[in-house]
Amino acid sequence: MKTATEVDDAALELDEDERELVKLEVDALLPALVGERHARYAALGEAADEGIVPGALVPQLQSLLELALQTARARKLYRAEGEKVLTGLFKRTPGGRELTARLGEINKALRAVTGHELTGARVGMRTLGHFTLTLRTDTATLTLALRPDGINVDSVAVGPGS
Repeated sequence: MKTATEVDDAALELDEDERELVKLEVDALLPALVGERHARYAALGEAADEGIVPGALVPQLQSLLELALQTARARKLYRAEGEKVLTGLFKRTPGGRELTARLGEINKALRAVTGHELTGARVGMRTLGHFTLTLRTDTATLTLALRPDGINVDSVAVGPGS
């Protein structure tokens, strides 16, 4: 079998568990699709059988994983172990790598309030589906933006009177 890098730089190599679960998810989705979408996901199923998803099909893989994970289908059908396998695979997709980097930035920002006494915490709504969480200490204020597509650092203020 060729490695993912021998196929193309954006390809993802699947282990046996990933192959099985991706194939099950594709097979469940295919009857609901028509035309080009059906063809792309059918190609994803074939790639899963072979164990390497070429870069051109990684967006379909990422969408498939998002659907299985966000709807809790993965946990319901494959229990925590299957959900963990699919989450690990998602983390290797471009969207998963971006989310992991974003979480690293948030954890870095949270260090501004670590070890300080919390003097205030507030949740606000900018608009439906877009919320903020503000944490205030004696030396820092951190505001996180919470949206359906993820969480981001909105602002960090450090210093007296923050």
